Amino acid sequence: MNPLQISLIVVAVVVVVAIVLYNWLQERKYRSQSQDLFQPQEDVLLHTDVSDVHAVNAPSQRSGFEPAQPERIDPKIVVDTPVVSVPPRAAPEHDAPLAVVEPKMHTAIPVEPAKLVDLPATPADAMVDYEVRIHALDAIPGSSMNAVMEHLRHAGKPLHWWGYNVNSAAWETIAGWREDAYSEVALVLQLADRNGAASEEQLVQLCTQARQLASRYNGVAECPDIASALRRAGELDLFCVDVDVLIGLNVVSRGNEVFSGARIAELAEAAGLLLGKDGIYQKRNAQHEVMYSLCNHESAAFSSDTAAQLMTHGVTLLFDLPRVANGLAAFDQMTALAHEFTEKLGGQLVDDNIRPLSQAGIDKIRTQLAHIYQRMQEYGIPGGGERALRLFN
Repeated sequence: MNPLQISLIVVAVVVVVAIVLYNWLQERKYRSQSQDLFQPQEDVLLHTDVSDVHAVNAPSQRSGFEPAQPERIDPKIVVDTPVVSVPPRAAPEHDAPLAVVEPKMHTAIPVEPAKLVDLPATPADAMVDYEVRIHALDAIPGSSMNAVMEHLRHAGKPLHWWGYNVNSAAWETIAGWREDAYSEVALVLQLADRNGAASEEQLVQLCTQARQLASRYNGVAECPDIASALRRAGELDLFCVDVDVLIGLNVVSRGNEVFSGARIAELAEAAGLLLGKDGIYQKRNAQHEVMYSLCNHESAAFSSDTAAQLMTHGVTLLFDLPRVANGLAAFDQMTALAHEFTEKLGGQLVDDNIRPLSQAGIDKIRTQLAHIYQRMQEYGIPGGGERALRLFN
């Protein structure tokens, strides 16, 4: 080799060695910086001084990633979504257990301490009613219930609305036109009446409307078990059908004779019967409840304006058994009036089939009445009582 070639080779080797050395030094420098950068450090985002806050999640002592239960410090609750605080009260018969949701750490929402403790029972009757309770964190204005009231008014069964008045410590009937607001509301549907038992559709509709109303005011609605309520409704309706008896005593003319409307009005008024707007005379007791009634056996209604012109072949005395208190005495009084009409009008006493009704026949009817009244008493629905007046309406 000539000197030039040797010189070039030496220069090339020096350059390669220099490059390798430079790369090694750079790699060592970067490795040192990386170790300094990723050394364990205190995480300021996770460090929390418990003395500065009301509630936090402590580090879990269990394996896995499940967070420990947060400590609850009233009156604030640490939650992720709004939670309704339900005031303590006597648990209804069909209360369902509430699901427990483990809260997360952020978004603290203050909740007022429960103010309504041991509320008195609503006016609802557990035997004949289905009661839905609404507990609302934000009081529900009576005016906001108008639309729901109107919608449920056509549910097909009597419906009552009650709200708990904190000032009077009592339940009161809710009126949409008043300015009152209630955090406790009761919607009560009657399970049966003379149109039959409440249906599943009616109960579901009631619960749906109650839940929608409650959700608008940060509340919840308690709906007792519908299947159980339907069984109660069916049993109640079957019993009511069995004792729902209407007795009619007819006083009819003999042959082609007719009775004068004026004479009928005279006898009715003398016996203490009052003519109603429906053209029917009614005998009422001291509590102003109807004991029995008197109507035209024909289609024309009685009227004080047309009494002088009215002629008829008979009158009918009606006894609505389940709605009459002290029913046997009332039936005896009606029977006596029927005999009086028969005598003074010159007619005859007959049954619904226009067959002559003897005293033996009347005694048989009375015995049957006594048996029915006893059954009603034993079932808890005494004749003429509040339950009976509601169920047989």
